[in-house]
Amino acid sequence: MIKKVALNAAALALAAFSMNGCSAAQEMMASQMEVPTLEIQANRVALGMTIVRENNIMAFKMPLSGDAKWPAKVAADLNETERKFITDAIMDEPYYATAHYTKHIQRKMLGSGVLMSQLGDYGNIAAGLMDQTISPLAYRAVQKITVFYGKDKANWPNVFNFDDSLGNFLEFKDGKMIDIEAATGDVYPTIGSAVIALAPVNLQKDLASANDEMLEAFQEVGALEGEKGEIKTKIDGGKKEGDQTIELSAQEKLDAENELATIEQRLKEAQSIADEKEKIYFELLDQMSAAVQADINLDENYVALAKNVNIVSKEILVGGNEAYTAFGLATAQIVANNILAKFPKELESLAVAKAHVPANLQAKFDERMVRLVKNAIYLLPNVGIGTYYAFKQKSLAEKYENVTDIIMLAHQTKVEQEAAAQEALEKAQAAEKK
Repeated sequence: MIKKVALNAAALALAAFSMNGCSAAQEMMASQMEVPTLEIQANRVALGMTIVRENNIMAFKMPLSGDAKWPAKVAADLNETERKFITDAIMDEPYYATAHYTKHIQRKMLGSGVLMSQLGDYGNIAAGLMDQTISPLAYRAVQKITVFYGKDKANWPNVFNFDDSLGNFLEFKDGKMIDIEAATGDVYPTIGSAVIALAPVNLQKDLASANDEMLEAFQEVGALEGEKGEIKTKIDGGKKEGDQTIELSAQEKLDAENELATIEQRLKEAQSIADEKEKIYFELLDQMSAAVQADINLDENYVALAKNVNIVSKEILVGGNEAYTAFGLATAQIVANNILAKFPKELESLAVAKAHVPANLQAKFDERMVRLVKNAIYLLPNVGIGTYYAFKQKSLAEKYENVTDIIMLAHQTKVEQEAAAQEALEKAQAAEKK
């Protein structure tokens, strides 16, 4: 019976890995195959953070117009050439470059995840055979990096390296974005301003004001989440003095815990205000949807802008779901496999595995170890902040998608009606000739 269950699990995993469907679903299956380490969860959270920051770029850093080309680029499927380029780029990164030499040692010392371990030897064998080095989400995340930062890896942000500071969470702290292509149509600085331009004139002022107030409220929550994360990190990991991290004294820890309680109360209040501002904006968007549906504008430029807003909205929505999945899976794996308590053993497994890493990759392995120790401190705060933003991003994107779906459907209906009328005319003309 156990063997049958294990084989079924293996078949499901193989199907998930081979399909071109939802990256989030593939990530869920991949999480059951991996060695349960804090490092893998940190990498998963780093990918979630990357997606959240890319969503922020699409929403606030990329000018949008009806003839902008970048929305189609971020939504395009990877071809084989692009996939190979991304594979080579990821495999040059310290963890991925050395994981092949350490994973079997770690699986032997740490075992497989809870689900696979429950299946006994068959589960461990299936997990070992089907564990993928590159996460399904990694391809999606890095694809957008190539659109925003170009193909030169020297310009890319270091997405797997957690920042020492949790301030300004939504921004990559390094990397150099490429120039955005010039557009000939009306250009809007953000997707939000483009959506407002699609609204009836009598709603635009209220929408703009509500949007600004909502974003300000989100920023306040983000800033407090960052402060909360900094304090929790200090309580759990100690304070920094130069390059050293020193454990807090009893009084310092008590002071930090009191400060944390104050921040948490302020955060609760800020979240309540942000939720209310979001509700007001969403209600106005619902009014916009009703108004647009009642009086559809099918001007060519209007429809072109709506189409690009629709594409970007869908990408942000999918990205928000992917990031939300990444943070949720990381949390679930940490809890289910008691990963934090086993971190010393994980470091021990890497110390043993170091001997199996080729000499030419030892420097990358050392870089991997330094990063892991630092990332371990900032892992949970990033999960908390990232989960909040991922949820808000996908909620907002869903509203924008709904508004523009109305316009796209009306335009499609018009095109189909015109095509049917043309076909009927041609048939009539052909019949007359006979």
